[in-house]
Amino acid sequence: MEENGNLLSESSATSGGRMAISYTSPDEVRRKMKLDYVKTKLDPANRAFEGLQTLICQMMKPKLNARDYLQDCANFIQKHFGLRWVTIGLRNPADNIFRYELHSGVRPEAWAIFRQKAYKLDAFTTFSDYKAEEISRLSRVYLEEENPLNGLDQQATNRPALLSMRRRSADTSLEADFVDTLIVGPDEELLGWIEYSGTVSGKLPDSMTIRCVEIVSCVLSFLLTSKTRRQ
Repeated sequence: MEENGNLLSESSATSGGRMAISYTSPDEVRRKMKLDYVKTKLDPANRAFEGLQTLICQMMKPKLNARDYLQDCANFIQKHFGLRWVTIGLRNPADNIFRYELHSGVRPEAWAIFRQKAYKLDAFTTFSDYKAEEISRLSRVYLEEENPLNGLDQQATNRPALLSMRRRSADTSLEADFVDTLIVGPDEELLGWIEYSGTVSGKLPDSMTIRCVEIVSCVLSFLLTSKTRRQ
């Protein structure tokens, strides 16, 4: 080896003589990369990416039914992350009012109440109606203790009998907790939102869930602003 350490010979000097350096063949490189890929794909912590990839690939279809695609997104989020329910709301360009359009996991009686609700833009920007904490630029959490429900909101819960229970830990989800992830257009205009509950095991959505939902929101932003994809 040169004194400056820039070059390494094919053998290294040791106190007892010389020791040959081992080298790796291209076959071993290829084998390792393929095995690592399979392990990553099968790792439960990374399974969400496979679902996201499927959703993104669906966007390439020559004819894409936007409403069916929105339903697929709601189903994926609810089932993959084990959430009790998911809804997707959109802005109506005709009156700039935001309304719930699709859901996965909401009981029929509660969905009928969801469909009656309508919001103006300031409901998502000033938090005048509900108190929320921003988790990121796109996501905010609404906690039951900070948002007492009126009669209509109580009817919109999936399990009204569980309202007003005490929170046991920082990751416990109460019946009326929910997270909103905004669907934002290229000019930062609000196009809609994805709303979701805690998990079926009684936990709040974790950071991986929220990040993946934010990726879905970006995909939906493209869908909603692309004229070639609308139907």
